[in-house]
Amino acid sequence: MNEYDSLLAGKILEQNAVQTQSAAEADVILLNTCAIRENAHQTVYNRLKELGHLHKGGAKIGILGCMAQNLREDLLYENLPIDFIMGPDALRNLGTILDGENSGKAGIAPRSYLALSRLETYDDIVPSFEHHMRERGNKITAFVTIQRGCDNFCAFCVVPYTRGRERSRPLISVVDEVKSLVDHGVKSVVLLGQNVNSYHHESAKFVNLIEALLAKTAIERIYFTSPHPKDFPLELIDLMAAEPRFCNQVHMPLQAGANSTLRRMKRNYTREEFLQIVENVRSRVADVAISTDVIVGFPGESDADYRETLEVMAAADFDSAFMFAYSQRRGTIAQRLYPDDVPEEVKKARLAELIDQQLKRSHRNNSRYIGQVVEAMVEQPSRRNAAEWVARMRNGRKVIFPPQGEISPEFSGSTVSLKIESASSQTLRGVPFSAASGRGPFANTEPAAISRS
Repeated sequence: MNEYDSLLAGKILEQNAVQTQSAAEADVILLNTCAIRENAHQTVYNRLKELGHLHKGGAKIGILGCMAQNLREDLLYENLPIDFIMGPDALRNLGTILDGENSGKAGIAPRSYLALSRLETYDDIVPSFEHHMRERGNKITAFVTIQRGCDNFCAFCVVPYTRGRERSRPLISVVDEVKSLVDHGVKSVVLLGQNVNSYHHESAKFVNLIEALLAKTAIERIYFTSPHPKDFPLELIDLMAAEPRFCNQVHMPLQAGANSTLRRMKRNYTREEFLQIVENVRSRVADVAISTDVIVGFPGESDADYRETLEVMAAADFDSAFMFAYSQRRGTIAQRLYPDDVPEEVKKARLAELIDQQLKRSHRNNSRYIGQVVEAMVEQPSRRNAAEWVARMRNGRKVIFPPQGEISPEFSGSTVSLKIESASSQTLRGVPFSAASGRGPFANTEPAAISRS
């Protein structure tokens, strides 16, 4: 979502500014920030130190995004090289930074634009295809934000305080943006929101938006992130099962596996309810890949609580996971109510064990594809080896492969058949089906069913 907000910022500024190739060339330098974890804050502070000499030379520096909203006092009063701070709902004010004022210099306090909105969705500001390509470098996949803010107020999370309450874009504006992306050759979109599957605008719900995109656009693949388990109705799961273009990849944030911890986190579901949703998805959607988020060391988490998280991780059989040690965020319910009482060394030990078990699980699940022929959409050359390319299966798994023959301009975005020869916890490796069997690389071959038993 921060990447998409950077696209919005670029679109707003393009009326009276040109993006430079380096900070040294710029009159205005913008740092778009995150407030989820402490290391994100430290990265910004370090970057400000690096840019200090440019600020002294006359460049204006602005902090955008969640860190500006969450740490306003620190940023305004720590004598940092900053001219203005601007929250996620205030990006329309970006044009004012080009008005020639010298705030932030000679003792003048930085300006701040931090009002949260119950209405702002930027639905009338559509990033250009060129902005998408400059930001991401991937010509066939684009991000599209459909929903902003969050009403859940999970105890550990700062998002409701930095991005405000939930509001969704009009359905037609999302459809029009995806149509425009398809016209520029985009094959795959990732629908974004703080609680993306709670999308609702007037009478339209998330499932209605997906149906509209399937009916009114030629987009080949639709993904979404990040959802909340409470918003997974069976009709959404059944639509995924029935429509190949609504891809069989689901991100299902668990956060913790003990009911006592889930209650303190204010997650509004039990471990039993969570596992039932996972079962509903797996039983209905063929070859689905499910990923998750997990926090260890939340205040009050006992060793028994942590063991319950390990149990749920194993029962859900996640294909991948984003795993973190708890990091207290200013202004959250947890920061106000719960002392951060799990020792850091305990957090680190639990996290290391959790990661180790998940990597083994991911490797085992990926290894089930060895010897199978899969269909994957070609994305781009591998960053590690220019002789190899990256393709992605519908369920999100990446396949690294050496292309055969001459590479045409249409190769990126094409669908190829690949025989999987090896697997790691992160990726699969394959060869074009022609190299494995003498058949063409675009063979219309259905991949064999993958059993999870």
